[in-house]
Amino acid sequence: MAKKGLQGELEPIKLDEKKKKSLGSRVLIGALLAVVGIPAMMFGGWFFFALIMVFFLFAIYEFLKLPGKKYHWVIWAFTYIITISYVLWVYAKANIQAYQADPDHFVFALESEFIEPGLSWYAIIVSLGFYCAVALISKTFDFHDVMYLFTMTILVGFGFQSILFLRYHPFFGVANPDNFFRWVSSAFLFAFVVVATFGNDTMAYFVGIFFGHHNMHSPISPNKSWEGFFGGWILGGLLAFGFAAIVEACGHPILDSLRIFGPDSKWWGVVILSFTLPLIGTLGDFTFSLIKRTYNVKDYGKLLGAHGGVLDRVDSLIFCCIAASILLVIIQKGTGFFI
Repeated sequence: MAKKGLQGELEPIKLDEKKKKSLGSRVLIGALLAVVGIPAMMFGGWFFFALIMVFFLFAIYEFLKLPGKKYHWVIWAFTYIITISYVLWVYAKANIQAYQADPDHFVFALESEFIEPGLSWYAIIVSLGFYCAVALISKTFDFHDVMYLFTMTILVGFGFQSILFLRYHPFFGVANPDNFFRWVSSAFLFAFVVVATFGNDTMAYFVGIFFGHHNMHSPISPNKSWEGFFGGWILGGLLAFGFAAIVEACGHPILDSLRIFGPDSKWWGVVILSFTLPLIGTLGDFTFSLIKRTYNVKDYGKLLGAHGGVLDRVDSLIFCCIAASILLVIIQKGTGFFI
């Protein structure tokens, strides 16, 4: 973060009282989110699921309100249903298959059936068809609305599905997990992605404040500097890899099939994830900022005060979780993921 000076360069921001107050508000709200989010992440199960779904419902509300149009209630209802289906259909599919395989011993699983992420092509086709049909019969719903809502339902739906996938996937293949694994160790994979994402955001913010001189892209994000970008990328990647190495050294790898040490090491996979996710996070930040600039809106919402809305806080996380989920499956399965 920095302000624009002469010849398009950025001058490091001086923290006046207004900026100090804003920074203090951000820190306070961030701390409150951590107080709620960290226990939910550690406990997992329905605790984590409930918290994510609450934020998910607010996120859908925010992207529906962003264009400033009064969409018909049918569009609101359909958008909520189709976006939620992108998250829940994976659970439905996995548990239906488990029931068909062994109906006598079937128990609904929130965790162990989450083998890999995915989207329903039927839902995607129905979604596009519905929005196109509305555009044909409505004078106020045009092609831009079709593409905007169609894209956001997939992006937000798949993003939140990926958040749940990263928290629950460590249970796959683990027979009778003990209490420590259930409550703590299984959370390390998702925590790793969070460290990479918000480590990049935090480091880019502070490096940009104190050392930023060269603007990245003024029309989309006027306060982002190249110094902040590289600082966030390198330091965020190092933080993520360091986190993975430390927890594994303590006997709890972020994923059993993704170890850094030992004969079956896939350290290269952890390196790829550690230094790719900060880049993807920056892309997510720019993408969501571009959407806001398109509609001339500063924030997606005001739920989180100085942080804006839910989508203002999870824009980078959505992109990182999608990328991490796909890369993780590719690293584990190789090219078989595409077959």
